[in-house]
Amino acid sequence: MEIDVRQASDARVYNFLLGGTDHYRSDREASRRLAEQAPNIRQLARLSRQFLLRAVRYLAVDCRIGQFLDHGAGLPVRENVHQVARRAHKAARVVYIDNDPVVVAHARMMLDEDRTLVLDADMLDTDWVLSRCQRAGFLDRQAPVGVLFVSALHCIADDQDPWRHVKDLMERVPSGSCLVVSHLVSDDAVGREEASCLMQQLTGHPWAVRSPAEVDRFFDGLRPVGGPIGDVARWKPAPGLKLKLAELPWIAYGGVARKP
Repeated sequence: MEIDVRQASDARVYNFLLGGTDHYRSDREASRRLAEQAPNIRQLARLSRQFLLRAVRYLAVDCRIGQFLDHGAGLPVRENVHQVARRAHKAARVVYIDNDPVVVAHARMMLDEDRTLVLDADMLDTDWVLSRCQRAGFLDRQAPVGVLFVSALHCIADDQDPWRHVKDLMERVPSGSCLVVSHLVSDDAVGREEASCLMQQLTGHPWAVRSPAEVDRFFDGLRPVGGPIGDVARWKPAPGLKLKLAELPWIAYGGVARKP
């Protein structure tokens, strides 16, 4: 597998922002240039990751969900979805979905174990993902699913209609399933456009930093649980945690919502 390390990768940029080690000069340069647009981007990446782990724990404990679809899973880090879920739900099953060859190689080496499935797939290809899970006997189509899109939907351009994709997927999972979304947002339309164009230039594929209202649309028809849709740092923060968040125009925005 030949990787063009001159081209930044979303997964490796995110890994760098999280303090990981799986990145190249192009990824570090992309991170530096993105930080010129969004100075708190490293903090936002970490807040999104912490939110993911809290959300998975909440779904496993409070919602008794034992199966998860992690879209745009990214490179493995210190704590991963299946590890968090299994502390509360020993039989939890997790499907990691990504089409970055570096991510897939790392995931199959580090995450491929009993009750996990790593799929090399476009996260928009719901038909293929669900049919592959069904052939593997991996997902119970009658039981609720945790559908995860954390720091992933900004990689889908508006003309691909990610809202339709998320709605279609949520229509195909059982009642009681939950959607988890975290998305980089800003109220500054010029800033959103500049950041989106920059990351498209650096990664070679479309990016779409969105407004809070545009992210709200992913939750249409669903009921927020665990807290309101908004700044994910404020969604069920650890007890006693005193948040000291700078009032900057960029936030990690999203939440958790359940299908009736």
